[in-house]
Amino acid sequence: MSELTAEQLAQRIHDYRLMETREIESALMRAGGRGKATLEQLVSSLIKHEDLTNWQIQRVTEGHARGYFYGNWKVLYLVGAGTFARVYRGVHRKTGEVKAIKVLRNRYSSDEDTRERFTREARMVMKLRHPNIVPINEVEVDRGRSYMVMDFVEGQNLRDYVRTHKALNVNVALSILRDLASGLTYAAESGITHRDMKLSNVLLTSTGNARLVDFGLATVDKQLEDTTADGVFNPRSVDYAGLEKASHAPRNDPRSDIYFLGCMFYHMLAGVSPLEETRERLRRLAVRRYREIVPLTNHDDSLPHRVVILCNRLMELNPADRIQTPTQALREIESVIAATESGDLARYDKELSEKHAREYAKLVHREVEGAGKTVMVVESNIKVQDSLRDRLKELGYRVLITGDPVRAINRFNDLDPAEESPADCVIFGCAGLGTAALEAFNRFATHDFGRMVPAILMVGPKQEKYLDRADFSEIRTHLELPVKFKNVRRTLRKLLNIPDPPNDVRRQKEKTQ
Repeated sequence: MSELTAEQLAQRIHDYRLMETREIESALMRAGGRGKATLEQLVSSLIKHEDLTNWQIQRVTEGHARGYFYGNWKVLYLVGAGTFARVYRGVHRKTGEVKAIKVLRNRYSSDEDTRERFTREARMVMKLRHPNIVPINEVEVDRGRSYMVMDFVEGQNLRDYVRTHKALNVNVALSILRDLASGLTYAAESGITHRDMKLSNVLLTSTGNARLVDFGLATVDKQLEDTTADGVFNPRSVDYAGLEKASHAPRNDPRSDIYFLGCMFYHMLAGVSPLEETRERLRRLAVRRYREIVPLTNHDDSLPHRVVILCNRLMELNPADRIQTPTQALREIESVIAATESGDLARYDKELSEKHAREYAKLVHREVEGAGKTVMVVESNIKVQDSLRDRLKELGYRVLITGDPVRAINRFNDLDPAEESPADCVIFGCAGLGTAALEAFNRFATHDFGRMVPAILMVGPKQEKYLDRADFSEIRTHLELPVKFKNVRRTLRKLLNIPDPPNDVRRQKEKTQ
C-alpha cells in the first residue's frame, strides 16, 4: 500500500467505478486536500465514512480491476470461500438491499458445461421457499462469471459454531436437527435432494434458526461425475460417492442425505466428526472411513438412550436399515424431542441397545406407518366405525368415515385424471350394511377409478355366503369379523406396499434361513 499515493489510489477507485468523481474529491478534501492528503489519511477517511470497505480498498491497492460488480450488485466484502465458489456480501446499487452473492470461481467459469450446470441447478432450487432453506433470488451470468443472489443471513455457519462451542447441548442439537429435517422434507416434496449435507452448508441465524444452503450444488468437479447409460453426467460430492460405494447404494440415492444428516447430529453431540476429516480424495472415498465409526457414546456416555438410537438410525450404513425419508426423520426427531422434554433422559444402555433399538424402531414405525395414506371406511355400525377410526389414526392414516355406500362411490365419480384419488384403500363393512356393502364392493370393482384402488370387504360370522358373490382380485380381499386389528393392519400394509415393522421383518428373515 505504501507504494501508492493518495491521488493514485483515488484514480484507481474512479477507474474501477467504485465511487463517483465528486465523492472521491470529497473524500480527498476530508483527508487533507488533493496534493496534501497522505495515503493513510485517505484510507482512514474512506473507511470512517463507509465509502469503501477494507476488502475493497485492499483489492484496489493490489490492482484488481474486476470483481466488484455482478449485475446490479456491488460487492462489499468476502464472506466465505468453498471449493467451487466464493460468497460475498453485496448491496443493490439502486435499492440498497443487502444480499449474499455466490460467484463461481474463475477456474470453473471457463468451462461452459460447468457454468450451465451451476445455473441450471440454482434455478431449479429457486422455487424453494421455506424457513429452513436460504432462498435463491437471482441466477445470472455477468461477463462470463456465473453468480446467484441469496438472502444474507446474519449469523454464522454451523461448522464454525461447533468449533467454538464443541459438543452442543442435547436440546440445542435436536432443535437444529429438526430445522434441517424440516427443510429437507419440504425440498423432497418438490423432488429435490441436497447432495452435500455438511455443517458448513448450514447457517444459524441470530435467533438460532438453522437454514440450509447449496441444494443441488454439491460439486462441479468432473473427476467425481458418473456417466449414465444415456450419456448424462451426474455430479457427486466426494463424501456421497464414498458412502454409496461403502454401502453398495445406488448412485445419487436420496437416502444418502439422511446418513449425512446423522453425521451432522453426531458431530453436534460429540464435538467431532464421525468421519475422518481429510482433504485427500482417496482417503475420503475409502470404504473403511464409513465402516469404522467410533460409537457416539465413546465421546459422551451420558447421552439419553433415545438420542443415541436416533443418531444410530440416521447413520445406518445399510440404506435399507436407515431412516428412509426426510419426512420419517422429522417425525422421529419430533418424537425424541417430545420424550426429552417430558423427562425421558435415561442414559444409553449398551447391553440393551439392540433390544431397545428394535422396540424404538417398532414404536416409531407404528407412528408413521400410515403417514400420507387415506383409508375410507364404509360402514354404518358405529362401534366398528369408532374402532377402525381410532386404531387407524394411531398408525398415522387419514380416515374418512361414511355409512352410505352410494355416497362413498360417488366420491370417485367425475375425477379428472390429474386429481388424486379420495382414498388409497376402501374398507366396506357388512356388519351394519349387509348386502349393501357387498354390492358396493362389487360395483367399486367396475368403477373407472375404483377398480384401481385397493379394497377390503369385512364380513360377519353369518355372512360367509357373501364371499361366493364377491369380486376379488390381487388388490381386493376380505377379512372375517370379528377380526383382530393386527390382521387389518397387516392387510393394509400388503395392499398399500408399506414396509413391515422391524420385528416382522426379523421374523420373515428367520423363516427364510
